[in-house]
This record gives sequence, C-alpha cells and structure tokens, in this order.
Amino acid sequence: MLRHETSSFRRAFAGFMLAAIFSLITGCSDRISDSDVAFVTAATPPQFQSLRMYGAAANSAPLGSSGVHAAGGLRQGCQAVISAGGRDIRETVILEDEPGANFDLDATRTADGWNVTSDGLTPPSTDPVGFRTRFTRCVNALRDKYAAEPEKAPFS
Repeated sequence: MLRHETSSFRRAFAGFMLAAIFSLITGCSDRISDSDVAFVTAATPPQFQSLRMYGAAANSAPLGSSGVHAAGGLRQGCQAVISAGGRDIRETVILEDEPGANFDLDATRTADGWNVTSDGLTPPSTDPVGFRTRFTRCVNALRDKYAAEPEKAPFS
C-alpha cells in the first residue's frame, strides 16, 4: 500500500511541476499592456520601420569575457530600422549609465499599424513608468545618432 501512495504522490508532484513550468514559459511571452502598446505606437517616429529594445553588454566589457555582470552588467540596447531618402538604415545605440532594469521589446510597422511584442525576461509590464522613460530615451538617442551623421537626412 505504501508503494501505491508514493506513486500517487510522485504523479501529483510531477503534474504540479509541469503546471509551474508551463506557467513560467507562458508568463515570459508577450506581457505588454494595451496602454504600453498605444504609447509605443504613438511615440515612434513615422520614419521608424522597426524598433527593438534588449539587454546588451556594456562597452567596457572585454570581448569574449564571461563576466559581463561583473564588468558593469547589462545596458539597454536600442535598435531601429529607419526609412529615409529611399533607403532603410539600421541604427543601434547602447544607453550607458541608465539606472533600473533593461526592457525587452520588439515593434514592427505592418500594413495595419504596429505589431508590438515583448518575449524577453523583462517586459514593459514589470515597470510601466520606467519602460516609458527608457523607451523615450531610446527613441531620442536613435534620432540624435541618425541626425548627427551629415550624409543622412535629418528628421522632420
């Protein structure tokens, strides 16, 4: 009889663990609120065809080092594809000295508007105010970098 009870306990425990793992996996995908999607859609310049926010290694981290966290941690990476003058240009910036967590976001312009998702470990829903501040800094840094290069047409 003891053997039967142990088997039932193992099955129940395995079922619980499976449910916990499944909720973690689904919890890491697309956790972005409708208000954050509306903010991204309204705050993205019309020249941007896509925008990506991600955790990036600090510029001071030595290449090939496994101690990214020890060398200053991750920084906020921002990348956009900007369409101007009949061509698409990819711009990337790494925000240095930004306090707080980095956010993960993918926004792509479609025929119907924008497709905005967050499949990373730090979606905007974890800190909406921090996300909106950092998103604005990303957009401004990308625009500034683009406009600072003389061969590129400035934003209108």
